[in-house]
Amino acid sequence: MKNENFGLFEPLFPGKDGNSTSRRAFLKAIALGAAVAAVPSVFSSSAVAAQAEGGNVLIIYFSHSGNTRRLAGYIHERTGGRMVELKRVRPYPEDYDAVVDEAKKEQEADARPEISITLSDLDQVDTVFIGYPNWWGTLPMPFFTLLERYPLAGKTVIPFCTHEGSRFGRSERDLRRLCPQARLLKGFEVRGSRVSGAEKAVDEWLTGLGLTAAR
Repeated sequence: MKNENFGLFEPLFPGKDGNSTSRRAFLKAIALGAAVAAVPSVFSSSAVAAQAEGGNVLIIYFSHSGNTRRLAGYIHERTGGRMVELKRVRPYPEDYDAVVDEAKKEQEADARPEISITLSDLDQVDTVFIGYPNWWGTLPMPFFTLLERYPLAGKTVIPFCTHEGSRFGRSERDLRRLCPQARLLKGFEVRGSRVSGAEKAVDEWLTGLGLTAAR
């Protein structure tokens, strides 16, 4: 199974034959990467802030190959709440190279792809986890559609991200812009190839936020 992440600082894509093929687009991204790395984090790590929001949890995630879905499952096991998978109305291609190219075109066009979900009963939700693979340095564009429709004002928003070296990229900054009236807490990031061994790290992260959960 191909990895679902194509992050900002990864200069190579795995080819179908197992060899690596260069992508010229990443050469342009390297300069941007230095600027992104210099941006200070805007996410609070306060456990008190998380505890104050109560226990009504919503986990929204986007996953193409399954890595982020698995990570969302770890979080759900520990926090409870409701899980919602974000999908486009028109699914992304299954082929890895095709989805890479389509995601890049969406980002360059600043597209807002049509999504197949609506969020109900948000007034009963206090804490929203946002999970995604790093696609070209930020969240997949369906999240831009979703969060412009539902900016989660007054909620505690906590990101979690899978990647292949680029960590959050600029996605934290984009989340701050998309959810300007939300309380943003410290997120969790892990390489997609290491998700299967991330359960202990997830436990430690949630404990640090004051969001320990009964299992």
